[in-house]
Amino acid sequence: MKGAPECFPCSLNQVLKLMRVAGADDETILRAIKDSWEAIKAFGLEKSPAYVATVAIRKAKRYFPVDDPYRELKSQHNELAADMLERIKPILDSSPDPLKAALIVMASGNIIDLGVHHEFDLEGTLRRNLEEGFARDDYEYFRDRLDRASSLLLIADNAGEIIFDLHFLKSLSPGLDRYIAVKEGPILNDVTISEMSGFDTGDVKVVSTGSDGLGVIFDEVSEDFMKLFEEADIVIAKGHANFETLDEAEREIFLLLQVKCQVVARRTGTPVGRAVFLSNRSLARQEGGHHA
Repeated sequence: MKGAPECFPCSLNQVLKLMRVAGADDETILRAIKDSWEAIKAFGLEKSPAYVATVAIRKAKRYFPVDDPYRELKSQHNELAADMLERIKPILDSSPDPLKAALIVMASGNIIDLGVHHEFDLEGTLRRNLEEGFARDDYEYFRDRLDRASSLLLIADNAGEIIFDLHFLKSLSPGLDRYIAVKEGPILNDVTISEMSGFDTGDVKVVSTGSDGLGVIFDEVSEDFMKLFEEADIVIAKGHANFETLDEAEREIFLLLQVKCQVVARRTGTPVGRAVFLSNRSLARQEGGHHA
């Protein structure tokens, strides 16, 4: 996905939030923002918003007083999501289609995004999405593909929502090879490979993208991840950054997210605040494009 002018101040705002959470003083924050701007100001709109934000955040890292400013918040959000999952399990289990309900819950969890905002209403988002469903919905097509698949790769996003991701994956047929991909190192509140040891993953195989970049930056990911990405029968990509870097990928990908900004709202043709689950190929057909 190509960027938009508003993606540049958004990237700098992410740096500002990171520095505030890290406890940096105002002078240090200003230096970090200036350095980040120097790193991204020559980029054009051809760069994805996730790539621009990645470069800006990496430039600011040398000013972080701690390695992972969001470590404590990520832990809190995991606890929040685990508690929420226990509370809504009866709703999921009694749903006419528990698999679709689990996907809607996964998308709702994507509201836990500290790169966009610090305040969110997880319970309200869950209940609204379960009532309204997906604004863009390729679920029936996905079910058809799933019935014929032998492997599925989920490219994960944030802490907190990882609880819902694992619930979904563990609810799938045990005959399906299931993989979840997370970041190699910390960036914003994305889940990292070292943090996955704290979760009950069952028989879901955990892999690293090989990069700490937001989304999937193909020039940076590991060969092992790339092989899995290319060979998995189904790929689901969670969240804004994965959407921004994978919507024009050559292979088919199911994009699952909560729409949180006007740029992605325009790209998906849906209002801000709604959940979407769509194939990048249906997105390309809508535009009459040939990139997927």
